[in-house]
Amino acid sequence: MEEVKRMNAEYARIKKLSEFDLDYGDLQMEFQNLVELAAHIAGTNISLINLIDSHSQWTVSSYCYKLFEMDREDSICQYTIQSERSIEIHRLDQDNRFKDKPYVKNDGFKYYLGIPLKVRTGENIGALCVIDQEEMNISEEKKKLLRLVADEIIKKLESKINLDSLQDQLDKAIVQRNQMAHDVRGPIGGILGLAETAENETLEQSEFGLYLEMIKGAASKLLDLTDDILERRKEQLKENYFILSEFKEHLEDLYAIPALNKRISFGVVFNQAKNQYSFPRRKLLPIAGNIIANAIKFTGPKGKIAVNLDIIDEEDNVSLLIEVKDNGRGIPKEKLHRLREIGVGSERGTNDEKGYGLGLQLVIEMVESIKGKLNIQSEENKGTTVKIKIPISRK
Repeated sequence: MEEVKRMNAEYARIKKLSEFDLDYGDLQMEFQNLVELAAHIAGTNISLINLIDSHSQWTVSSYCYKLFEMDREDSICQYTIQSERSIEIHRLDQDNRFKDKPYVKNDGFKYYLGIPLKVRTGENIGALCVIDQEEMNISEEKKKLLRLVADEIIKKLESKINLDSLQDQLDKAIVQRNQMAHDVRGPIGGILGLAETAENETLEQSEFGLYLEMIKGAASKLLDLTDDILERRKEQLKENYFILSEFKEHLEDLYAIPALNKRISFGVVFNQAKNQYSFPRRKLLPIAGNIIANAIKFTGPKGKIAVNLDIIDEEDNVSLLIEVKDNGRGIPKEKLHRLREIGVGSERGTNDEKGYGLGLQLVIEMVESIKGKLNIQSEENKGTTVKIKIPISRK
């Protein structure tokens, strides 16, 4: 019973993190001032903002230390997110959990203070941590200030969700405006054509010709206005939409290094003939990311992971295809039909990585929330292929 409760809580936590729909590689500058402030308050050399999903710890912003991705079970912050307040370790080199870690050995880090990043609904999605190579003592007053910095980080993250909601409303308004522009163009084009025809005919009243010229001028201005509406719509939507090549670049930036660390061949290809299509980016990174992270976990050294991105255009139905194929361990038949059950997929990876068995359940839920379809084909010791089709609109 206690294990089920723990797994449900962990699922709620990673689901909450996925709702932020973050591009982990795109947040450094946004939080630069806060992470630098934390280091100055603590008097430490290093400060990090770490977000933790089901597989990895992502350092989304850092001060004086370059780190991007780390296996969750190798991190110190994995313990911080289980705490209600903070975790302080004065001598990492004397702690059995960390003394043999590469970042501690050979005069590495000694001091760590981590403060959980808790959202309003109660889940700890990550940690603000300050680290130093010397043993330190940080006063309670400074710890209080660091908790305020952590609160500001959460406020900035939660404001992104609010902005996403507002962006959805804006997108709908823009689509309506776009339709209006198209509706207006037809009648105006007719007026303009009529004016041009009448202008070419012999008229008895010169005023009539002047009148037609005015109609023509007004109609031309209205056509320019509708063109401007359509052009501005494209610019406003650009930041919230991907094309295939952009989606490919983001996935490579996030997962090429984790794959390389396990000596796995990793590649993303896309259909260049369909690169003119754009599609909403919401939820795409956590959906594809969880599948790729799962493939990395269960594919051994010298294995291969291939990601294919495409646009499927079938009459009135246009879909984004995300296909992730690996030659890893595969999923046992008895587990394939139980993937919706929380914790069913929990097992060690090919490098003995700890598993939580929650990534696929989260993907299934997210795909269904945007009316997509997911298909998994797997054979033990031969590999797994995951295909996801998500309906999109022509842009």
